[in-house]
Amino acid sequence: MASSNLRAYLVRLAVLLAGLFLLVGAGLLHAFAQFPTALTLLAQYLGMVGILWGLNAFFFRRVPLTGLVLLVFSAAAFGVLFFLGFFLQEVVGPWLIDSAGRFIRLVRLTDLIFYAFALMTVLGAAGCAFSRNIIYSAWSLLFAFMGVAGLYVFLGADFPAVAQVLIYVGGILVLILFAIMLTKQIGEDPKLSNAHLALPVGGALGAVTVGTLSYMAVMAPWKVVAAPSYQPVSAALGIAFLTDYLLPFEVVSVVLLAALVGAVVIARKEIKETSDQPI
Repeated sequence: MASSNLRAYLVRLAVLLAGLFLLVGAGLLHAFAQFPTALTLLAQYLGMVGILWGLNAFFFRRVPLTGLVLLVFSAAAFGVLFFLGFFLQEVVGPWLIDSAGRFIRLVRLTDLIFYAFALMTVLGAAGCAFSRNIIYSAWSLLFAFMGVAGLYVFLGADFPAVAQVLIYVGGILVLILFAIMLTKQIGEDPKLSNAHLALPVGGALGAVTVGTLSYMAVMAPWKVVAAPSYQPVSAALGIAFLTDYLLPFEVVSVVLLAALVGAVVIARKEIKETSDQPI
């Protein structure tokens, strides 16, 4: 019984794919190979029949499409799609092409890419802050980091852009995701104290922050200068780290090494205490 049902589903699926291929192929032949219009419409109608008959095995099972009902229903669906395609091609299509041409002449491509990175950064940060699922917050943080890296590129700062991708995206974000996945009871609702204060305090802090940033953006005396020719800064940073800032650079490396050793010692101690406990 199960094998017969599987065979019937596979037959329906094959007919569905064949109808889809026939529908699209007839349209392409008519557009590029001057296929006759009558034969194109007939082939597309037969493709629509096959598509609906194949879909009927998965959707609307209470209304079996067979025989004359299938032919009439396919004709109605084909007519609706035909008029919809005609409307899109003859009315909506030219209007969209004309509007897009006017818009492209007004806006430069670099501006669109900049706004895309800025929107990615803002939406990623908002998703990280307001998502109730910590995994979705971590993935939103990924888009925020990538958007910031793109903004660094527009500022001509190639080294911070690459460091943003390698360190924050490739290191810190991956570490956060591993910490989330390895944490027990991550899907349970957290027990928060003073939850009634979250919305008023958060709203007040958000209003103050947005107001301060808006005031600074509007009232600051921004200087407009000519666009500079961007030059790579990695070589200059490397020379500065090994000449003028050699001592701070080495101090930071020693601090990071001490933090790494401390993390290993703490982890080893916890493993030893766990292994000493009786089973």
